[in-house]
Order: sequence, then C-alpha cells, then structure tokens
Amino acid sequence: MNREQYAAMLQKINETRVANGDVAACIEEFRKKYKYVYVYNDSCFKKIFGAYANRDMAASFLNAVLKLEGSNCIRSLDFIDPSVPGGPFVKSVTSDLVALNQDKNRIVIEVQHKGDDSFKDRLVFYTACHTLQNKVPGQIYALRNMDFIALQMFDSYPESNDYRHCVQLKNQNNEVFFGKHMLTIVEVAKFIKGDYRMDESRLACWLRAIECINNEQDLDENAFMANVLHLQNAAKLCNFDMGFLVSEAKFMSDQAYTLEIERKEARAEGRAEGRAEGRAEGRAVGLAEGRVEERRELAKRKLQKGTSSVEEIAEDFSLSVDEVIKLKKSLGL
Repeated sequence: MNREQYAAMLQKINETRVANGDVAACIEEFRKKYKYVYVYNDSCFKKIFGAYANRDMAASFLNAVLKLEGSNCIRSLDFIDPSVPGGPFVKSVTSDLVALNQDKNRIVIEVQHKGDDSFKDRLVFYTACHTLQNKVPGQIYALRNMDFIALQMFDSYPESNDYRHCVQLKNQNNEVFFGKHMLTIVEVAKFIKGDYRMDESRLACWLRAIECINNEQDLDENAFMANVLHLQNAAKLCNFDMGFLVSEAKFMSDQAYTLEIERKEARAEGRAEGRAEGRAEGRAVGLAEGRVEERRELAKRKLQKGTSSVEEIAEDFSLSVDEVIKLKKSLGL
C-alpha cells in the first residue's frame, strides 16, 4: 500500500479502537484488501530492515546504497539503540535505524517524507550527535568511520539528474579533508518520477522493488536478487501483528515534524496572501488556531512516549510550557 493508504488504515484502526469496536476484524478487512505495508513508513522500515532475522537483507540494501563491493562490503550488522541522549543545552535525537558493521563502524539511516528550509540543519545536527557517539573508546579524539544515509521523498538537488548524492568535508580544490564520515542522500521521489530505465545499479534494483511492493505488485523472481525477494516476504501485512498496528495507530509515526513543516508552509502561504490582500498573516493565524487541538493531541502522544522534555515538546508543537505541563498532569504522568 502507498503512504496515504497506510495512513487511512491506521486512522480506521484507531477509530475502531476508540469506539470499542472489533479491531481484529478491522485489521482483517485491510489484510484482505492489501498484501503489503508501506515500506517507507518509518516504523515499518525499522521492523523490516531492523529485524535480526533480516540483517543479511539489510546489509545487501546498505551495500547497494553505499556502493560497497568486494572486501569493502558490509558482511555483518549489529543493530544498536538508535537514540542519542541530549544534555542541558542539546536535544536528544532518535534515528530510524543505527547499526554497527563488522569493524564497529556506525551506519545511521533516516527516512524522511517532507523537508523544509531547516532540514539540512537537522541532518547536520543529527550527524553531529552521532559523531559524538562514534568515538573510539579510550581515545580522546579518534573517531570511527560513519555513514549517514538519508532516504528522502523530496529533492535536495532539484537541478541535478542524479538521485544519489555523497557529501563529505572537502577543501576549495575538492580534496577530501576528512574521509571517515560520509552523508549519502538518496532522492527516492526523484528516482520514482524520473526516467532511470537504463540504470541497472543495485540501488536502482532495490528502489524499483520497494516501489513495486508499495504499489501492491509482486516481484518477478527472475528479475531480482535473492535479498530483494526476501523483502517481498518481510513487507507482507500479515507479518505485522495487531499489537504493532494498534500501537502505530495510537502514536502516528513522524507526524510531529510533518506537522511543523505544514504549519510553516501555512504561515508562509498566509503571509503571501496577506501581502496580496492587505491581511499580513490572517490565513496563517486561522490555520494555526484550527490545528491547536491536533498539536495538543500530538503533544500528549509525545509525553506518553517519555522521550522528550516538557520544554522540547512545547517548542516542537508551538505550545506554552504551562500548557504542556497541564497536558502532562491530565495524563497522570
């Protein structure tokens, strides 16, 4: 199923749960209608590629993204805690997947559906946080190698025909200054929409396979490698139990950042309309007020997860600290 279909399913599951309906029957109806989940949903992606049983498949996918071959290939993966604790003045972060290869080098994966002007800052911030965790034990400054992968459903390089981009610290002569860290950006939406029929790379093979699954199409066994075919089984909706789906329905993944982007877009749209009609931010105010209940609901979900401070939640959802404290008390936390 695609992103919209997956979201609609979660919404229906949650509505059924709230109404004390038959959640199992509701899920079964969707299993009759759809064969696969939406692979790029962050929680589904974690469950598919972050499962111990699927680590060989995950290694194959990462080798394709990073274009690793021969002795440079990832041969084994150990998935580790994806969260990086914050400090007094630094926000904690949680990435979608974090793994160590056979040499204890770190690989971080982020799947992101919407981006705005702050997304590059966010990527650099996340990279910096993981860099601090990538220090060689017992040595002051020595860092291990790290690959940070961003799978994006939007373009960072709209003028480029390339959909895969590698970013490193370099000087004015394009000479690498620090080669241990690499940021690899994969513009998934550009690949899907573009004409890359002549691209037979391993990454292109993977992206086509995932798109087939998201479109409810079975893979041709003769056209794909074994690890890609393994994905077809791992992504089946029947493999995602009721507990997982109900939890997802209650705590819609990745909504906080998406909501913030939509709010910024609404504010920008409102300013543009205000200039045209002499109403500086009238539309933005209306949209913001209309979404206040949604922001409060998302703040409650974040409070229940217990991964962020009151101040961070207040900032994320444009609420006052006092209001978030009241929400916390209402939840009995």
